[in-house]
Amino acid sequence: MKKTAVVILLSLNLLPLSLLAIRADFQFTRVCVGTETELVSTTTPDSSIYRLMWDLDGDGIFDDAIGETVKILFSYAGAYNIGLKAIAINGDQDAIYKSVPVASLQVAFLQDYSCLNLPVHFYDETIILEDTASQYIWDFGDGSPGSYQSNPTHNYTLAGEYLVRLVVSTTAGCIDSAENSITILNPPVVDISFSGDTVFPEGDSVIATIVGVYDSVFWNTGEETNSIVIYETGYYFVRGYLNGCYGEKFFSVTSVVDTIVRIMTVITPNQDGFNDRWEIINLPEIEPCNVEIYNRWGQKVFSASPYSNDWDGTENGKQLSNDTYYYFLRCKDGNLQTGTISIVR
Repeated sequence: MKKTAVVILLSLNLLPLSLLAIRADFQFTRVCVGTETELVSTTTPDSSIYRLMWDLDGDGIFDDAIGETVKILFSYAGAYNIGLKAIAINGDQDAIYKSVPVASLQVAFLQDYSCLNLPVHFYDETIILEDTASQYIWDFGDGSPGSYQSNPTHNYTLAGEYLVRLVVSTTAGCIDSAENSITILNPPVVDISFSGDTVFPEGDSVIATIVGVYDSVFWNTGEETNSIVIYETGYYFVRGYLNGCYGEKFFSVTSVVDTIVRIMTVITPNQDGFNDRWEIINLPEIEPCNVEIYNRWGQKVFSASPYSNDWDGTENGKQLSNDTYYYFLRCKDGNLQTGTISIVR
């Protein structure tokens, strides 16, 4: 008996791998409030997609839109939780949520003291939500080159009123601007009065006083009063602040050694404690001094080397008569000086 072999061929049609899995994903545009956000599906593989459903309000239900591309206009700035669900032809599903930012931009700025002799500092006060600034453009209103810094400084060369403008751009393409009118003031004119000469003998002083009314006063000595007493040679200045601006005044003071002989011409040796002795008033500045005193007949009645401001109108302890006497004086400069002394009791 002849045996017959029967071969049964089974054909197994395998589904492509792309139909066995799906991965949901999407991209979005970064926009500012007032511009539509575009949501574009990048779900893979594209050949497996059966249906794309969107959750635009973040409630967990994909019932707000369908399709590969969706455009939506959000009313407020913020980060919105957007979801996409992808259903494959074979029934597989995948979903993804992303935070989609919507930016806003509100430009504002401030500036400090607006004075001609001070650089004006500008401060960016711009409020940006869900974005970052990409460019600053400043126009200072005086025809000078602007600035691209966020917080620039500017020196104005003329007093007056200027319209300053700031334009800010963001990475999302938001653009906004703000304008402020500022007034650049002339600094106050500062003057000083002196109670005495600015060149004075060593040991003396002069009082310097700022003229006018100011919000505050500052001297380079560190004092903040309207007047200061100056005792030493040097260069000084005072700064007067008014309405945020300041003016300055520079001056010099010289203290000199007094080499001019200053001598009493009358003595009253009556033991009352006043003018009882003949004094060289500025003796400490010009000593040592040699003194000789003569009467009208040329007779020497007193001499001292060095002199100590101690002659009391006597000769060898005896009182001299009321009369005019003559002195001869030579101090450290070597110059001979002469003059008269009157004794009055």
